[in-house]
Amino acid sequence: MGAYVGVSAIVAAIAGLPDREWLLVWALGLVFLLGFRNHQPVLRALYDWLPLLVILAAYDLVRSHAQSLIDRAHLEPMIWFDELIGFGTAWTVRLQDALFDAQHPHWYDYLLLIVYSSHFVTAITVGAVVYFVARARFARYVLTFLVCSLAGFATYVIFPAIPPWMASKQGALPHTYRAVDVIWGHVGLDFLAKVFSGDPKYSNPVGALPSLHAAYPLILLMLFWPIAGPKVRALLVAYTAAMAFALTYFAEHYVFDIVVGYVYAVAAVWIVGRILDRRSTTHTDVANAEVPHG
Repeated sequence: MGAYVGVSAIVAAIAGLPDREWLLVWALGLVFLLGFRNHQPVLRALYDWLPLLVILAAYDLVRSHAQSLIDRAHLEPMIWFDELIGFGTAWTVRLQDALFDAQHPHWYDYLLLIVYSSHFVTAITVGAVVYFVARARFARYVLTFLVCSLAGFATYVIFPAIPPWMASKQGALPHTYRAVDVIWGHVGLDFLAKVFSGDPKYSNPVGALPSLHAAYPLILLMLFWPIAGPKVRALLVAYTAAMAFALTYFAEHYVFDIVVGYVYAVAAVWIVGRILDRRSTTHTDVANAEVPHG
């Protein structure tokens, strides 16, 4: 840790202090060193939650370059796919034409807003419960979200994608409302619309492909399905379906974004599962080999 701080001080003296997002990355390195093999409760807890902090830091790093990503964002193949499965009209357009009233939102609009906004707290809340109730499962939980999120953020940089509401503004889709902003406005919380709905100062408006909004509920479903009872399974399926519907209906994501998000979720669960299961098997084999026989 002394070497880490010393080298950092030399670099800062020569090149100057880095931007805020890189300071956050540096702080994560410090957390790693402080918590590694440290049994003090606070430092160990910080180390255990390091993957979540990495997700936040990576998102902030991508968000800081949002304006340059907007300038090279893509419209296709998302529109092509959604119009193909929508028989010529994207499902966002179909759903809003049939169900959405911008002047007088319906009760289900507010309910779907809660579902949409839950993305920002559900994974953390469930993670906290797992951490305190089933600590042995926490590593699989948090590492799965880490792998899926970092893969998603990398894709945002490589292939920034324009969501339906922005495509409508550019004339590439028939008119749609950014329903999240409209409903927040009716609630009287316009600031939250900026924070949660793609203002480049707070978020990345072209971070649409894959949809991590859709991927996270599916991760929860896959991780807890083997141990959940019928009622919890029904809740997990309902939450995953409701989130997918809200994302399409609110013009936040194409169906294509959601499908790709599901692919990322399945891949993350499989990759982390294989690594941890293989590691567990290896440790078991080593332990058995060390037990004296006879």
